[in-house]
Amino acid sequence: MNIYFLKQIWSKIPAENLSVACFFQADSDALHALFNITEPSVRAENSGFNRNVWEDSCAELFLSFGNGFYYNFEINCIGGILAQYGKNRYERENLSPKILKTIEVVSTLGSQPFGVVREKRAYRLKVTIPKKVFVFDGCKIDTMSLIGNIYKCADKSPTPHYMTLFDIISEKPDFHRPEFFKKL
Repeated sequence: MNIYFLKQIWSKIPAENLSVACFFQADSDALHALFNITEPSVRAENSGFNRNVWEDSCAELFLSFGNGFYYNFEINCIGGILAQYGKNRYERENLSPKILKTIEVVSTLGSQPFGVVREKRAYRLKVTIPKKVFVFDGCKIDTMSLIGNIYKCADKSPTPHYMTLFDIISEKPDFHRPEFFKKL
């Protein structure tokens, strides 16, 4: 299992009380991520599947098996999931709720929307993505060619922020940049 520490990006003044450590492991059966997150405020308004979870306190895994396409898994702090597949930010296809139900998400903040908490919170978000989710890649996990990036955001939080594992060079926030993916 690898441990990754995310860094703030696209902010003139870094937010205080904001940190993310991600324990990540890929094997032939599943991808596993455990996020230890501390935020100066937390937002949880979107639940279910394929909603605007990036507006909430959200951890994200963007993953590719080196074929020019990638999956984005965006999971908010209460387990709401947006998952898509495609070549770039504009050519994306949502994964079906039936497939998304097989992703296991456990959050120490629970699973119910609670709005906004305007004080520092620390929580854990455990995500297990089984190989059957990778329907566009024959339901296989090719750990040898796995590349990607790991993100954290909260677009509509009282303390909006953007964090990344690997640097992204762009003027404004844009996680859909597979040219900056690296080996995970």
